[in-house]
Amino acid sequence: MNKFKRVYIKEELVALTGDHRSAIILNQLIYWSERVRDIEEFIEEEKNRDDCSRELTKGWFAKTSEEIAEETLTNMAPATMRRYLKKLVIGGWLNERPNPIDKRDHTKQYRVSIANIQKDLQKLGYTLQN
Repeated sequence: MNKFKRVYIKEELVALTGDHRSAIILNQLIYWSERVRDIEEFIEEEKNRDDCSRELTKGWFAKTSEEIAEETLTNMAPATMRRYLKKLVIGGWLNERPNPIDKRDHTKQYRVSIANIQKDLQKLGYTLQN
């Protein structure tokens, strides 16, 4: 039996990002950030993010644009997905980097900024649920 995919649109993320597609993508990236191997260290690093110049070392995961498009059921072309991801980076809700170990690997690594998401949601009168 096939396992069906689900996509969730959260009102607070639509208010934050300004559109439902960005909200779906951000929600999916939050999902993956909760499943990283170093989740405890990631949470601790997020709690102590007063210093913006501090290097972020925990909570990174690799995803291709194609994988994110498939998981979010958006059927976006890779270039379109990259534009949406760049919007989230510019908003300060997502960090992006190349693979720091293998320079030949062109798959981007992402790290959700829970602290920035929470801060910006609070300005809008929301909180990040779950």
